[in-house]
Amino acid sequence: MAVQTFNPTDLSQSTANWAVAQRIVGPFAPHAQVTPNLTLALDPGHLLSGTTLTEVNAQNVGPFAPPASGFRIDRVVIDRATGVASIVTGIADSLTPPAIPVGTLPVAQVFLQNTTTAISNHNLVDERSFYDQTTAARPIIATRAHRNGVGQSGITSNVWAKVELSATDFNVGDAFDTSTSRFQPAKAGYYLLHGQVMMNCNIGGSLYAGLFINGGIIVQCRALTPISTLTYAAATTIAHFNGSTDYAELHVLNTIVTNGVLDGTSVATFFTASLLS
Repeated sequence: MAVQTFNPTDLSQSTANWAVAQRIVGPFAPHAQVTPNLTLALDPGHLLSGTTLTEVNAQNVGPFAPPASGFRIDRVVIDRATGVASIVTGIADSLTPPAIPVGTLPVAQVFLQNTTTAISNHNLVDERSFYDQTTAARPIIATRAHRNGVGQSGITSNVWAKVELSATDFNVGDAFDTSTSRFQPAKAGYYLLHGQVMMNCNIGGSLYAGLFINGGIIVQCRALTPISTLTYAAATTIAHFNGSTDYAELHVLNTIVTNGVLDGTSVATFFTASLLS
């Protein structure tokens, strides 16, 4: 079957020769309303996430609010997951458009003046770009957290205590929160977790390192202390995170010291995590 996918003239595309290309070049096409006003029309579109194809109906964006004086460049973006459009308001009298928010894709720039009463196609710059190189490859999420040289007291015997990790050497992907000492990634997947603790447990004691997910222990490691000396314990596991509510914490337990002090040296007590797939 012979089909024409592009009309090289300045004539309007016909139903016959437009059908094949429409799926490729038409998604979320921005344009003025049939009767121009302060809203913008977007054609239907679609988004592919893994094996999930989401069809998005045509939608209207706005109304836009023209600046009180001078000019402004606003941006129209769509949510990466849902395709729902929204407006990102620009800065007055600036030729630099507003930043593209995380989790969105750009559709158009809209030039507004204080005299703008309706948006025409002349006000628009089409900037649809639905291939994002940052998502073409697996994103990097990796962290290493520690106590920044400060010891942690109050490690009561036979009670699990959360290790308070106040600093990071690196935190690519911003998955570790030093205010809560939690690793909580926004990307679903399998992660490699490792935690190490060190303290003096006295003779005949034990030191445990435990990795907890959502408040429950999933793996632990025990180190015996036949003499009074600094003792290390470390635990490693692979776990799946849902990319929203799942979080991990490092805990410590000793069996003999009533008020132990966890070594705060960054090479002695620390937590690491990285995305595997």
